[in-house]
Amino acid sequence: MKILHLSSVYAPQRIGGAEKVVELLAEHSVALGHEVAVAHIAPEPAPAHQRHGVDVHPLRHRNPLWIGDSGRHPLLRQANKVATLFNVLTTADFARLLRELRPDVVHSHSMVELPPWVWQVAAAHGCAVVHTLHDYDLLCIRSSLFKDGAHCTPRHTACKLFSRVKLTQHGHIHQVVGVSQAILDRHLAEGCFAHLAPEQRQVIWNPVPTLSAPPRPVRAAGAPLTLGFIGRLVAEKGVHRLLQACRQLPPQGWQLRIAGQPGPDQQGLLELAQGLPVQWMGYVEPMAFLAGLDTLVVPSVWLEPFGLTIVEAYAAGVPVLGADSAGVAEIIGAVDPQALVPPDDADALARKLLQLLRDGPRPLPAAGRAAVLERTRPAQVAHAYEGVYRRALAQRAATAGHAAPSPR
Repeated sequence: MKILHLSSVYAPQRIGGAEKVVELLAEHSVALGHEVAVAHIAPEPAPAHQRHGVDVHPLRHRNPLWIGDSGRHPLLRQANKVATLFNVLTTADFARLLRELRPDVVHSHSMVELPPWVWQVAAAHGCAVVHTLHDYDLLCIRSSLFKDGAHCTPRHTACKLFSRVKLTQHGHIHQVVGVSQAILDRHLAEGCFAHLAPEQRQVIWNPVPTLSAPPRPVRAAGAPLTLGFIGRLVAEKGVHRLLQACRQLPPQGWQLRIAGQPGPDQQGLLELAQGLPVQWMGYVEPMAFLAGLDTLVVPSVWLEPFGLTIVEAYAAGVPVLGADSAGVAEIIGAVDPQALVPPDDADALARKLLQLLRDGPRPLPAAGRAAVLERTRPAQVAHAYEGVYRRALAQRAATAGHAAPSPR
């Protein structure tokens, strides 16, 4: 089978988590014997090349702003979004690549830097089209349904207008996949993918690489409970709620380690943490960081589609306490539902933390942990997507009125 992944960003560029997912999926699809390529927007012109068995085709960046620079130009972000939405040059570049590669399947991912017309072009070239929902880009200009510290309920008028344009093209998609049930359900609730039957809508959790974790030190009697947070230090991740909860804890018997690059809210976070036993770790290697924790806390206040750090913590044998919301709740709920806390509620989180101080870290259920690690094993995820591709090919063939081709 010839598979072409289409992503806004791809390795070695790193903006968010979606590009790492695409990389893992592409490489493990190669291991299954498929011919795999990736097309992505590049900040600078670059030639086609091969990376770990995957043919990589950078597409020339034709939007006014590169995604990595948009945060520095807030006044231009709206104009950049409009230009991206109607970028006929990128659409034409993609069409030329389709004529060159002639893939059986086009699998699109994060569309932040891509115009929705690429779906129409792929279908017109006879490709089966699969799309994975990694974020809320089809519904929200910011891709998060979160702005100024609050959920976008109802959605803003500008987002509805952008969404309406994008959804004129999503009818060309043959199969849609959500990285969690929550993100798929939210799109369905907004009227997306109504043209697809239930069997054409799938949930496949993200692949998470199996990383070796250093041995976890045995916690000495009387040693402080070590809590940890790792991620972007921005409002939607809920670090401020974690610090507010920690202010309700006794002054001794615990410590909090916060890992992540400083963001625009850093000064406010430093003020909240003043006088508390908090260590700011900056950038860290996740598995080494997790090995030093008694419990990871994931206090997300936005509708987080997935929780990569949760799976990494389970791989390291670390219990997780997290928000009872969206993808975070799906993963933790599959292992330890009692470790969930109402989202955006510092008082409820403080009560859970006080319970940990009194009783010690929650035991990590072995069966639930093993099931989550198996479900996110990259080879298993690639195999699940292989089934999606075959169904998309069969659907394309049925729509065209001819038999499905034998995947090459």
